[in-house]
Amino acid sequence: MISIIISYYDRENFGNVSANITETCGEIFEIIGVYNPGKYSIGEAYNSGRNQSQYPFLLFLHDDVRFLTKNWGSRFTAHLKDENTGIIGISGSNYVPVAPSGWFVAPETKVQGNKIKSEALALDGVFLGITAKNFDKLAFDENIPGFHGYDTDLSLRAAKLLTNFVVTDIKIEHFSSGNPDKLWLDNNIYIRKKVGSNFQNLYDKTLEKTALLKFISYYYKFYPFNLKSIKETLQFLPKNLGLSGYLEIMLLYLSFFKLKIKETL
Repeated sequence: MISIIISYYDRENFGNVSANITETCGEIFEIIGVYNPGKYSIGEAYNSGRNQSQYPFLLFLHDDVRFLTKNWGSRFTAHLKDENTGIIGISGSNYVPVAPSGWFVAPETKVQGNKIKSEALALDGVFLGITAKNFDKLAFDENIPGFHGYDTDLSLRAAKLLTNFVVTDIKIEHFSSGNPDKLWLDNNIYIRKKVGSNFQNLYDKTLEKTALLKFISYYYKFYPFNLKSIKETLQFLPKNLGLSGYLEIMLLYLSFFKLKIKETL
């Protein structure tokens, strides 16, 4: 028995996904739609949906998807019956760098392969499955505004207690892609400060450098280059990057410094 919770603002999308679930789920379910034209954060909307739900298995789902797998409901509940399972998703990453990032860090960190179920850390919010019992220990952080970061925060907090998985035997089609903006950046800074990055045993300095360079470049799309902002970004400086790694980071800062000088002339 599955409670499917959807935060939506497009009524046509909600109608389409509801009809598709009815045709494909194959299990007892309820759909709890939370109409949300930007009035609440997605975390608030989802928590509200959970409070209205009655079944032991929860699925938090985007409204612009379509299930391709028939009778996926039994597979969904089977994946969650192990008490050590935290959250299941259909996309996720197995590495959490020191620098703020969303669930996706780099192509090599994306969980994929031929396994039906593979361990993951951060999960994509398009599809998040969890038992009601485990969700009630976590819930979405309502201090995260808007529609970004809620998935990374919840899945990483779950990963501290349980094991998250990417599953491959439930296929969906997603009709939109993410749109990172300043709020995406700010939320991911908040999340990294809150939950940290100490999740994996292996330390990959190449991934750490890649993540930091991406973070710095994105940060200066929205914030001025000054001593305060340098200090803000350097708090996420990873260790053991090697001389060439630190030099590459210094050169990136230098490029923003030169750009600032050019703009003031």
